Amino acid sequence: MITATISTAMAKRPTATDKSAASAFRPRGNGGDQLLALLQLTNASFPTGAFTHSCGFETWIFSGAVADAAEAERRCRDWLRFGLATCDAVAVAGSYRAALDGDVETLAALDAGLDALKLARETRAASVMTGKALLAAGRDIFELEGMRRYQAMMEDGRCAGHHAVVYGIAGAGLALGEAETVTSYLWSGFSNLVAVTQRLVPLGQVDAQRMIAAAGPLIDECAAIARARPPERMCSTYAALDAAAMRHERLPTRLCIS
Repeated sequence: MITATISTAMAKRPTATDKSAASAFRPRGNGGDQLLALLQLTNASFPTGAFTHSCGFETWIFSGAVADAAEAERRCRDWLRFGLATCDAVAVAGSYRAALDGDVETLAALDAGLDALKLARETRAASVMTGKALLAAGRDIFELEGMRRYQAMMEDGRCAGHHAVVYGIAGAGLALGEAETVTSYLWSGFSNLVAVTQRLVPLGQVDAQRMIAAAGPLIDECAAIARARPPERMCSTYAALDAAAMRHERLPTRLCIS
């Protein structure tokens, strides 16, 4: 069903009636300095609420499965490769392209695919929660018309507003390159998860930054995987983390929302 939905949407191209949608999603000028916009978008203080979500890692930390920096790093890297690279980052690349084309059907299909692939309720809710926050910030801070268009789609019930789709739209709207958009999404996701883990595991600031720096080659590899993977082949193969995320809401004490 997911494959059929996305494949059908990808086969459709904008018609004459979609011209207004296409223009709404096209890039706008931002003073000619995309680097500054990218730095602001990926800054830890950008208001998406990512710092409140552990993606299920808090369950592992509570149970003692993740108790030191080495294990935290290994599992964060696994999440990047087997969770983001073949799922969310694929949606980022797909939504970036669809936004440039004004292809609202593909945007809705990518959003629906993410909704189906996120098996844990909290993980699914977190993706939408951070997506809505990014949508509001992108609309109000950068004044991106594409964000207003996508918000209208959400209000019409055509999509939930998953973070990866919104990020791809933001990258297109800010006139970032596709490679920059996908790579920055992976880097931001990884660094946010490391920061969350740092608060829960005995992990110093230097160790945390070393983990992020060491992930550079893996992030590049994951970006290449995401950009080459057809949207209809989106998948997540980190089932152990899905199970941990499902158990998270039953923890006796929690510092993170998910």
